[in-house]
Amino acid sequence: MRALLEKITATEQGSFSIREFKLPFFDAPLHFHPEIELTLIVTGRGKRIVGDSIADFGDGDLALLGSDLPHYWHSDKQYQGHGLRAHAIVIQFSPQFLGPYFFAAPEMTNIRKLLDKAQQGLTFHNSTRTETAGRMQNLLQLNGAKRLFELLALLDFLAGSPEQQQLASAGFSQYTNTHDSERINNVCQYVFNSFTEEVTITHAAALAHLSVPAFCYYFKKRTRRSFSQFVNEIRIGHACKLLIETNRTISDICFASGYRNLSNFNRRFKEIKHASPLEYRRQF
Repeated sequence: MRALLEKITATEQGSFSIREFKLPFFDAPLHFHPEIELTLIVTGRGKRIVGDSIADFGDGDLALLGSDLPHYWHSDKQYQGHGLRAHAIVIQFSPQFLGPYFFAAPEMTNIRKLLDKAQQGLTFHNSTRTETAGRMQNLLQLNGAKRLFELLALLDFLAGSPEQQQLASAGFSQYTNTHDSERINNVCQYVFNSFTEEVTITHAAALAHLSVPAFCYYFKKRTRRSFSQFVNEIRIGHACKLLIETNRTISDICFASGYRNLSNFNRRFKEIKHASPLEYRRQF
């Protein structure tokens, strides 16, 4: 997906940035930056896009993103205007923030391999999330050399964790040219805001200022999925949330997720989740 270039300003207080965000909801557009980023979602729920990966996120979500990797956290509608809060801690640093050869040192081999894998994005699970959350909270309170040492220790800890998973596919190409970035963001926003209703490729193409055939080629090239696949992934992700968190009937969830036909909903759900909606609910 085309993304906006975000300029991150260095501070006099340190060679890297650590910031805490407490917002009504996350709504930053798809963007990228040369800095490596470690993001912890303390509280919040919604969709996370990293490269060509689309997944749900929730409390404790932890992701390490390499340089110039497009990403986007979008809060669920329930967070928008309903008094709920989205809380995140974000660490950002240049790949050369300690000099051009620091990570080439033999002692940095494990961290260097971690940062190489982060070029496709990494997410972490289970105890790694819990441990990292506490250490990032602690980092907010540190200053001086202790702050820097703790960041390196945290990266070394993540490098040794077996609880990591790649996000973007190996074939994903990073399109970091800011030209026409607005068009793809308009399309994403349209789908996120309208997936429970009728979503048409005609309207999406119009938002991108392209003909329908040109838009289909454009969208597939940049996301490695068709527009209809993208819409279905967003809808099925919402359906999964309702299946886990509510006792609503399968039929009710079908219509609440933007489908108008139960058999089509069941078919799309099984294609994406490899289980029927009822089987998926039983797993939880």
